[in-house]
Amino acid sequence: MILGIDGHCHVFAADGVGQTEMVGDPAYVPPMVSVEDHTQHLAAMGYQHGVLVQPSAYGTSDHRCLLASLRARPDHLRAVAAIQPGTAAETIETMHAAGVRATRVQDGYPGGVPVEALPEVAKMVQPWGWHIEIWTDVRRHHTWLGDAIRRSPVPVMIDHLGYIPSDVPLSAPALQLMVELLRDGEVWVALSGLDRLLPADVGTDPAGPGFDAAWASHEEAITERAQAFVQACPTQLIWGTDWPHVGLQLPHPDGPTVRERLNRWVPDPRVRQRILVDNVVRCYDFTAPTAGSVEIS
Repeated sequence: MILGIDGHCHVFAADGVGQTEMVGDPAYVPPMVSVEDHTQHLAAMGYQHGVLVQPSAYGTSDHRCLLASLRARPDHLRAVAAIQPGTAAETIETMHAAGVRATRVQDGYPGGVPVEALPEVAKMVQPWGWHIEIWTDVRRHHTWLGDAIRRSPVPVMIDHLGYIPSDVPLSAPALQLMVELLRDGEVWVALSGLDRLLPADVGTDPAGPGFDAAWASHEEAITERAQAFVQACPTQLIWGTDWPHVGLQLPHPDGPTVRERLNRWVPDPRVRQRILVDNVVRCYDFTAPTAGSVEIS
């Protein structure tokens, strides 16, 4: 029985895999956490299942750590890769067999596939039924992104609540676009990354003057955003902790703390069940066996 699925985490080390070469000028120093550490992170919330995302610091050409982690827990993990247009079908097939079910385009940190590559990448992964995950401040692309998502031959997920700071009102065009796409069933959204959406002028010192009041306002605004997304389409949402919070300048919250936020965003336990389990199972194909979970005679 699946009790909950953390839909967004990263790992940086795996048994039998040498150190992955990092991209030039990475946005952070990778914490060398492994799939074993990830398992403990899940257990602290009472969960066993999760989705791993290829870290931006590891770029787009070396997925050895991600695939080794999937093969270590094939019945409990799925993943999001980061592959460039023109990736060989054999490479995609190998990833699919290991449990990859999506690929990412992003301009949040160096080391990603550009968001503008969405149409080409979507067409490339369509035969495997993957979806595309987008990590960007949606304001950067809102004039064209909605049409691209509607035309995409595969589902599209917008990560980290749109990656738009909390002081941007819900009436802003980019957020209204997300609500509209959700209402029409045209997009998925990940309820994750609250800590990354604190306005820059607040600062990162919790002991600093005015921080507590600013944080309360921040949480209130993100709660309003999350609830607008839930009202628009609760069947197209997933949740994730963003563990181990790479590049985050604030103190890193633990899993149970992040999980408790979802209770405030989604008071109805039946809707939380959808977001924590049902939607993620459907989106990431958790019911399908992977190569590592099939007994070969």
